[in-house]
Amino acid sequence: MNVETKIFLGRRFKEFYLRNPVPAPRRVEQREFGFGTLDDKIKFRHKSFASEREMQQYLQRDTPFFVSYSAAYYEFPESRTMAGKAWQGADLIFDLDADAPFLDERVMSDLRRQALNLLNFLTEDFGFESENISVNFSGSKGYHLHCRDERILKLTGDERREIVDYVTATGLDRKHYFHEEGAPAGIVFSATGKRDPKEQSAIYVGPAKDSTGWPGRIYRGVWDELSRSGMDEGKKRRLLDMLERGMWEGVEGFRDKSFDKIIRSYAVRLTEDTDKMVTLDTSRLIRLPMSLHGGTGLKAAVVRDLSTFRPQADAVAFGDAETSLTVTKDVQSFPMKDNSYGPLSAGENIALPEHAAIYLMLKDCAELVKQPS
Repeated sequence: MNVETKIFLGRRFKEFYLRNPVPAPRRVEQREFGFGTLDDKIKFRHKSFASEREMQQYLQRDTPFFVSYSAAYYEFPESRTMAGKAWQGADLIFDLDADAPFLDERVMSDLRRQALNLLNFLTEDFGFESENISVNFSGSKGYHLHCRDERILKLTGDERREIVDYVTATGLDRKHYFHEEGAPAGIVFSATGKRDPKEQSAIYVGPAKDSTGWPGRIYRGVWDELSRSGMDEGKKRRLLDMLERGMWEGVEGFRDKSFDKIIRSYAVRLTEDTDKMVTLDTSRLIRLPMSLHGGTGLKAAVVRDLSTFRPQADAVAFGDAETSLTVTKDVQSFPMKDNSYGPLSAGENIALPEHAAIYLMLKDCAELVKQPS
């Protein structure tokens, strides 16, 4: 990246923070902060602020390209050793990230679905109040979920792993939710769901209409699959009627074929070495909501409604002023606001709106065209 480009980006970031004061996280005085450059997302850390205003003044004066803060609360956040910080507890943080080099609407739609699933797990299965959960766009290609319920502050990494394992369906044994039991007196069932005195007086019992947690998800997934199937309508109705009552006779073949697919559709995907560690690490630094991402120029925007949030439009921080670039690497097409840009080829000279130009500069795919002296 040439000097002119670095100077241009630094000026634009400073202008953003001067015009858009970033809200401080709660209990800001107990948080550790870390800051990054164009080359390193966390170049230095062990910084703290006594107030929101002090934090905002720092961003406006020093203008880092990355701003992160601790999930943890400390008595002495500026201590250079973790033991010296005196850990007081930590929020529960989840990082849903995509393996995509550029913004991709299909990929982001899948991540949105996973984030919605995760919210459902946290509120329905764990009972966390929605007002204690916030969601923000990562600023690049994912979502961060922050849970601030007082009951989780002291959880250890191992205890947080149990939550991770639950939402990712790690170790889930679907057979745990099924068993055989005797049929009501005088009633026996065949595999078709019809009464048959030749069959044994036992039925295969599993999740029913009122089941919650993973059993409820399995029930809803099978119900939806059967409802959409092309089988005979009479047989389908009989199976659905039995399913409502938790009787799974007659859908044995379906169980083997579709359970894994259904579980995958609800499970949250978190990579072992990166995404999961964000949740398990009780001293983790995470992107400060509403700050800029130094690899894209997009805001780590707070998401009010996941179902309608569009990162390529709602997280855009910069304007539309025409900016001349030289493309330095081949670029695939990417969406930004209501347009799509690319594909672009290395060596190409092009003028783009400033928000798209900054995105490519920070992706190290373009440089500002040098102006004649």
